[in-house]
Amino acid sequence: MTEIVKRDDAMPALPQETVQIISLVVRDMMAPVMENIGKMLANNTQAMEQIAAAQQITSERIASLEKRVRLQTPLSKSQENCINGAIRARARALLDPRGFSEDKKAVTKLCGIIRKSVLARYGVGSLREAPAYDYETAMKQVNMWNDRLTIRDVEKEARVREEAALALAEQPAGVDGTPADACQPD
Repeated sequence: MTEIVKRDDAMPALPQETVQIISLVVRDMMAPVMENIGKMLANNTQAMEQIAAAQQITSERIASLEKRVRLQTPLSKSQENCINGAIRARARALLDPRGFSEDKKAVTKLCGIIRKSVLARYGVGSLREAPAYDYETAMKQVNMWNDRLTIRDVEKEARVREEAALALAEQPAGVDGTPADACQPD
């Protein structure tokens, strides 16, 4: 360490004019280099901004395509069957407390009404056209469906059919099974 200090002391100090001349020469030599570096940095920044904009556009296009694919992918056959099964189960569950869960016409009619409400949600004509990504939502809609007025109307129709069947069963029959009134002469 003492040697370094001695060397510094041994070097003669440069005159002030020499220092100014050296700094001017260095500045003149470095100015074009620094300008070129500044231009390169500006060009690189501009290129990075263009790349970022292109990536943003690509990202938006990919997201749009993914959404379109999700919306256009229809329910699978098994998903469609599961929804249909859930619709039948829900119709029976709604008609059971009223005593009409075994009336096929009532169950079928209520199934059709529930199915129409699910189809209306997606704006499609059949379950097969509904989007597959929304399968869980369709199942929830089926399980939550409860239109009391519609259920009451289906129940009324079932009750009328039941009463007509009872009235027909109570009519006396002829020997060959035809109604007794049909065999009498005019």
